[in-house]
Amino acid sequence: MTRRLNLSRGIGLLGEDEAAAVAEVLASHNLFRYDAPLEDSRVARFEAALQDRVGVDRAVAVSSGTAALRTALAALGVGCGDEVIVPAFTFIATVNAVVTLGAVPVFCEIDDTLNMDPTDVGNKISPRTVAVIPVHLENVAADMDEIMAVCAGVPVIEDAAQSLGATYKGRSVGSFGTFGCFSLQAAKNVTSGEGGAVVTNDDDLGLRAARYQDQGGQFITQHGRSRGGELGVPFVGENLRMTEIAGAIAGVQLARLDEFVAATRANAASIEKVVGDVDGLTPRRRPDADGCVGTSLTWFAESADTAKAFVKALRKEGVPSAQMYEGKPTYLTPAILERRTASGKGGPWNCAEHPTEIVYELGMCPQTEDLVARSITVGVGAAFDQDDCDYVAAGILKVAGELL
Repeated sequence: MTRRLNLSRGIGLLGEDEAAAVAEVLASHNLFRYDAPLEDSRVARFEAALQDRVGVDRAVAVSSGTAALRTALAALGVGCGDEVIVPAFTFIATVNAVVTLGAVPVFCEIDDTLNMDPTDVGNKISPRTVAVIPVHLENVAADMDEIMAVCAGVPVIEDAAQSLGATYKGRSVGSFGTFGCFSLQAAKNVTSGEGGAVVTNDDDLGLRAARYQDQGGQFITQHGRSRGGELGVPFVGENLRMTEIAGAIAGVQLARLDEFVAATRANAASIEKVVGDVDGLTPRRRPDADGCVGTSLTWFAESADTAKAFVKALRKEGVPSAQMYEGKPTYLTPAILERRTASGKGGPWNCAEHPTEIVYELGMCPQTEDLVARSITVGVGAAFDQDDCDYVAAGILKVAGELL
């Protein structure tokens, strides 16, 4: 009989404190951040706490991680005719945000970190490049020293949607680039069910971000410790605001992040210690192993067929396992591969004023295609006990003994 394992992250670890925070919001009758005095806004409190946690000057809470990316891109003025470099392996939201802002995504290779390959970023920078988006995939920081060096002069937007709590050389992910973007969706380390945040050290860009997610700031946009005021040149924005209920939950969850990170790291280390080195499996390289949160462990098999068989066998044993995003690069997602937007008119790829020759096809990032096809990822839960960790490790070793 297989063991039932709890992989819950933030939303699965809700407790009395989160319930009390929501009850306080309901009792106040202030569900919208501008209904309450500035000092009473739960969203504003969350923003201040996140600034302290990440070590930045500005934080803007929004409605999702995708909204965070859109807000950061818009604050930089990204639009028609622009190119944005993204890793060839990431969640589709990274690419969607670029396309819906009217820019063309340019895919670069990943390396054995499963994150952006700094060398290939340099190969893809062109006169039309306006931003680079490294992704800290599944709580493992990208090699930010190398990426920032290659991107000198080009704005960097860190997609840290999956990795709040991860660090790189002692600094929080999201604090290196011009912007950092986080998600608070249900499967994330800190959650409000849905939600997100943009962080930056640039006051002017932070204000532009705050305005963009609040209809362009024509009303009483809250930013830092003030509301409204210096509007400057007006521009069109969107409603991507966070609710007070989401802010209340996120604030409590953020205060529990250290507890979550410590538990997950300990469980991942326990599993790794038992599994050790296995012939035929190469562990994912981590630029800063100590800074990883540890919500998963990934190895590369020697062939794609072996990797698929390994994942299937692990699942049969009751070990939570998968190939992230089905082991395929993001550009093979049908909508991206066919360059199809909701309008059906081709979006940024069919702009007469800014023509592009960029197309997407199988084989365009061979290193990425090879790595992801050979990947094996095992989930690790903060709620695992020692028996759970031993069960997962034993399952990995059993399957390795049978298949390798």
